[in-house]
Amino acid sequence: MVEALKQVTFDLEPGVTAVVGHNGAGKSTLFSILTGRVPPTNGNVTFNGLPPAKVRAELGFLAEEPPFYPYLTGEEQAWYFNNLRENPVSRGEIRILLEKWGVPRAKKIKDFSLGMRKRLGLACAFLGDPRILILDEPFNGLDLEGQRLLEEEFASYRTQNKMLIFSSHQPERVTLLADHLVLLREGRLIFSGELKTLARQASRVIFYLSPDTSRQLLQLPGVLEINEKGSWITVTVAKEAALAFQQRLAEYGVSPQSSQVLLPELQALIDDATERGEDNGAGCTADN
Repeated sequence: MVEALKQVTFDLEPGVTAVVGHNGAGKSTLFSILTGRVPPTNGNVTFNGLPPAKVRAELGFLAEEPPFYPYLTGEEQAWYFNNLRENPVSRGEIRILLEKWGVPRAKKIKDFSLGMRKRLGLACAFLGDPRILILDEPFNGLDLEGQRLLEEEFASYRTQNKMLIFSSHQPERVTLLADHLVLLREGRLIFSGELKTLARQASRVIFYLSPDTSRQLLQLPGVLEINEKGSWITVTVAKEAALAFQQRLAEYGVSPQSSQVLLPELQALIDDATERGEDNGAGCTADN
């Protein structure tokens, strides 16, 4: 028998937690255990002392490749998943969610693009406004507008004392969106804690600004690089100059959409933590 996870113990707090690891690290297996789809062979998982089966009504889940029926329409598939819930919502609520995520109600899933399938999966995951939400690679295949919508949902889970757990192969997503980090390697826990524990060691900061921001305003000491990335201007600033840069923006009424430590440094820290990781005990709990 192959052990996908080995002696993994950590606590989860309200807010947004990123689960990071290379392929085969055990992320999908961990999510299957957290959602109660696969029982652990040893140890236990609890949410405020309750097993996953006892909180299923409060839990939403998106698999990396959701098991859709290709000849159902988007609304029929959402209605089917809804009827599997302990607390089904009304058809009207389903239609509101489908509209929010831009999913056509009457189109068959076999004719959906990859991005539209992901949007449908997200709409289904958010059924009933779950207090605990688990998303496996939610940004994969998602278009820019869908990414923006999802990022807004991340913000709501951070401010409403809920819990959102997601995995990603995009380190920039992790630093931009997560409060906490769980780092896995070959089924073992390498790091678990607040992301800022790693981030404070970085030497540069990247700011996301509106594309209509004056380039002249950005010509300041400490600015290392200016680029366009999707619908944003990204400005890379030396860490020691970041505060002065923010103050300059504020003087001109410019508010960054977000800021994050620059990924090369953080990625190096994650890789280093992976190399230095030690074994931990068994189990997993969540406080919320």
